Amino acid sequence: MTKATLLNKSFWFLFWSFIIGLSVFFYVTTILDYSYGYIPENFKRGFWDSKIWFICHIVGASAALLLGPLQFWPKFRTRFIRYHRAAGKIFIFGSLLAAVGAFRINLMYDCVACRYSLGILSVIWFFVTAAAWWAIKNKNVKAHRQFMIRSYTASLAFVFIRISSILPFNPYPFIDDRTQQRITSEWLCWVIPFMVIELYMVWLPSLRKRI
Repeated sequence: MTKATLLNKSFWFLFWSFIIGLSVFFYVTTILDYSYGYIPENFKRGFWDSKIWFICHIVGASAALLLGPLQFWPKFRTRFIRYHRAAGKIFIFGSLLAAVGAFRINLMYDCVACRYSLGILSVIWFFVTAAAWWAIKNKNVKAHRQFMIRSYTASLAFVFIRISSILPFNPYPFIDDRTQQRITSEWLCWVIPFMVIELYMVWLPSLRKRI
């Protein structure tokens, strides 16, 4: 094994360990909050204002977060192709469900100014997931893979937003207002990850191509 190969494997091992760790932390803290009686203040009785949307979001997002790492592991994907296809269907359905739930929750969000960023993120999540399904249905494997990465990134964005909201310190020392801190986090927690993956998947490969 060459040094470059070892560094590459080490990087991806640390990367996925970090992502899985964050996802587990998100899942455990959210479920514990809910178990101890956490219900968003704006939830009321009735279907459109009920906690069913919160449950849809959590259940669907959990499917995406738990299945994502294995779906992007090349050796596992090629060796267990039947599992990959079955898990992919669950991933897509869960992501679509979670995106719809997130959009409805967003309309009831107590931070009105935060609704713009979270609403846009929810819509992007839904359409990139639908695009991933459409691409594989038309046997466009490359586009399917890229849109699945975008869908998984959208699900992780909600993890980043959750974690930023419970940090024991202010990550923006130059912003004193709590609402402005929330708005800043909820934009940066999805815009930056999407910029990184677009740079990795589209920009850099395009720059490497020779005419």
